[in-house]
Amino acid sequence: MKIIVICLLVVLYSCSDELTIKQDYDYSIQTLPVPQKIQKGQTVPIEFMIIRDAVYKKAVYSFRFFQTDGKGTLTNDKGQPYTVNRYYIIEDTFTLLYTSRCEEAQTLDFVFTDNFGKESEYRISFQYDGKKD
Repeated sequence: MKIIVICLLVVLYSCSDELTIKQDYDYSIQTLPVPQKIQKGQTVPIEFMIIRDAVYKKAVYSFRFFQTDGKGTLTNDKGQPYTVNRYYIIEDTFTLLYTSRCEEAQTLDFVFTDNFGKESEYRISFQYDGKKD
């Protein structure tokens, strides 16, 4: 009796002609180490990596950022500036350049989003380094 029930379940399950393909994989954000202290006028590269649980070729990633403490500018590695709270399409690895414009602690909050709506937050903080060169 058990064999007939199992066979019936297999036949019923295999009748579905819908194929489900997983597209919205989890991911995380990592950076190479960045300095903990920064001087006014100093530029620091921030090298980001998106670490995917699996690769779906049609996945698209973007980020936006907020400067919650301090003052500075953020550009890409070609010198093009980024504006706070605007979305920018990115690759799996990319470099941003942050230039300090103040003599106080500075914090950048990044929000990464994929085209399936999954978000990941990342924070980078710098302490002001008052040393003179």
